[in-house]
Parts: sequence; structure tokens; C-alpha cells
Amino acid sequence: MRRTKWAAAAMVFIGLGAVSCGTSDAGTSGNAEIRVAPRPEGTGPLTKDFVRTDLEAAVTAAGLPANAPEYARGYERAPADSQLSCAVGFMGSQDGTVKVDVARYEAVLRELGKRDWQQEKKPERREDKAGKVFDAKAGLGQRGWRLSAEYRTSENGGTVRLVAFDDACMKAHGAQAPVG
Repeated sequence: MRRTKWAAAAMVFIGLGAVSCGTSDAGTSGNAEIRVAPRPEGTGPLTKDFVRTDLEAAVTAAGLPANAPEYARGYERAPADSQLSCAVGFMGSQDGTVKVDVARYEAVLRELGKRDWQQEKKPERREDKAGKVFDAKAGLGQRGWRLSAEYRTSENGGTVRLVAFDDACMKAHGAQAPVG
């Protein structure tokens, strides 16, 4: 059982990659309010397409840059017999037009809350000596899915990563969906 959990954690780290630490202090002003799509009826698990749309709408409303194509493809093209096939991934990094900072990360969490994603784990934050957040993570869940949300900084700016795991799919692959 422990090997399964470690294997799942290793897959998350492989999927997420590594980003070194730095700082960012940009705001999120000027973002237009985007309407929240109605939830599907019933109480069963959400579909992968619905979760993907949910994440895309939340990051757009928070003013994050578009999903990194190569990052998203890793999940979309994952072999059907792999744990990565059970997930939907988003990574938005600072670019020349949009500054990614902890305020945008927190905006994404608020937007996900508007879409019924519930906090399942106490959020974690690490700050430098000046009090600036350089690392944050949260675990959310909703209708058969677990979501890991992370913010990290580097010398190139901030990055927000969201990875949602289908609980039933992960269980079918002998693993448990990580949270946060």
C-alpha cells in the first residue's frame, strides 16, 4: 500500500516538474468577471471534460495566462493504462504580458470555490524573510475529483499549477488521488 502511495506521489512530481524559488508581487487588477457555468445535475462524479472546462474558466476569470501547451499535452496524450490519464493539468507561468503572483493564485482558488470546489486540506504557504509568499499549495475536491493547486516563484516569475485527479480512475490504477 505504501508503495502505491509513493508511486502516486512520484507521478505527481513527474507531472508537475520542478520550479526554483524567487519572488513576485504583481496585482490582479483589470480582470473582467466571468460567469460561472451551471453545475451538471445529479450527485455523481463529474466528467473529465467538465473538469477541464471548469479549470479553464477559473484560470481565465483569475487572469492567468493560457495553459502551457506542452504541459497540457502530457495529460491529454497519456496512455490509457497510466495514472496520468486520470488527470487534467493546467500550468500558467508569468510571461511578458501577465505577471503571475500569489494574488492571481488566490484568485484562482476563489474562482474554483465559485464552481463548488471545496477545500479538503488546510492550505500551506511559505514566505521569505520579507514576508513575501514564494510557495503555496491547497487541496480541493468535488464530486469524485481531487485537485492539487500550487503556486511557486522563480527568477523568471510565478507559476500556478492545477492538477485534478479522477478518484475512480486512480483507484482502478491501484493508486489514491493526491490532495495538495
